[in-house]
Amino acid sequence: MALNPHVMQKAQEDINRVTEGERLPTFDDWERLPYINAIILEVLRYNTVTPLGLPHSVAKDDIYDGMLIPKGSMICANLW
Repeated sequence: MALNPHVMQKAQEDINRVTEGERLPTFDDWERLPYINAIILEVLRYNTVTPLGLPHSVAKDDIYDGMLIPKGSMICANLW
């Protein structure tokens, strides 16, 4: 937003249009705020909140998509 003030201005205008400048937006306003929705999706596309999940350890040998994951292996789920 700091590098694109015109985006922030358009987002504020979108919020003001829906809320009439008298209240904060709520989840009920979600469908009437397509520009805000697009901004949020773009931010999440650009960089996730948590690029990798917390590491987990495999409790027993497992086969996933035909590949063996040995007991004790460390698994980090990619959330991106």
